[in-house]
Amino acid sequence: MPDLIIDHDTQRREYLARIASLYYDQNKTQQEIADEVGLTRSAVSRLLTEARDKGIVEIIVHYPWRNSPELEQALITTFHLKSARVLVRGSKSYEEMLRGLGVLAAAYFDSILHDGMIIGISWGTALYQMINTLRPRKMPGVEVVQLLGATGSENTPTNGPILAQLLSDRLGCRSWHLHAPLIVDSEAGRNALLQDRSIQQTLERAKHADVALVGIGSTRSDLYSLLRAGYVTEEEAQAIREKGAVGDVCAQHYNLWGQWLDIDINRRVVGVELETLSRIDTIIGVAGSSRKGQAILGALRGGYVNALITDDQAAQKVLALNESL
Repeated sequence: MPDLIIDHDTQRREYLARIASLYYDQNKTQQEIADEVGLTRSAVSRLLTEARDKGIVEIIVHYPWRNSPELEQALITTFHLKSARVLVRGSKSYEEMLRGLGVLAAAYFDSILHDGMIIGISWGTALYQMINTLRPRKMPGVEVVQLLGATGSENTPTNGPILAQLLSDRLGCRSWHLHAPLIVDSEAGRNALLQDRSIQQTLERAKHADVALVGIGSTRSDLYSLLRAGYVTEEEAQAIREKGAVGDVCAQHYNLWGQWLDIDINRRVVGVELETLSRIDTIIGVAGSSRKGQAILGALRGGYVNALITDDQAAQKVLALNESL
């Protein structure tokens, strides 16, 4: 009698499907699943990641937050991205679009989240929307690290330390904070702040981040957060534009070709350097509207974002700009 042939791959997929069903269909926490099947929570987290990677479970965003697979594939192919999520904006307002980007960003972030991950976060309204969309959980092995000093005078729930705290609360983990001004008056003042022990510890921890969540800004007067916060005058913003800067990732400016610009404002930023950011394995950039097309293109060309969450209007603008250059 021939030996019984066991398809281990099929058995594995069935097991992964069972774990995924407990999590997604029965809404059990990772700890509850771990207790039920006799595993550690980190092992359950790895199994859920494997289930997503193998296509056993797919996180689908339903109407009214439809996405565009065609534009997503075009962005991935053109800029060699790890992933792209493109919101079909339709008649949605800018505020509604930001909520939609938050939904898409949360779905992608949740698909790669695992216990033991170190997550860096900068600031931005869409990131705030993303955090609000995430399902609360307890992941004490995760760390959240603030990448950029607070926006100070803006005092909004979308700045660095507040977003870091909100995300860590959502994930049930610890966070590292800079609690420093975004911009200081001089390079010497910045260097003095960098001698602070807690700032040094936070920036050092950021070097070990597995994932970064970053907003993509713009130097347009109506969108430029540093201008609105009073850190940059209109004259200084115009000088930055004349140097070719089209936006900011973690408040550090680059031109349309993704080149970092050695300008004074960059030397007065308290936060991670782009060199640190570029070494992080997954950098999720979240920004929308065609008005930010140039800024997004600069981030993509510079390699400062390798997973893009945007809307169809911005995606079309970015692809058209890239084709024309």
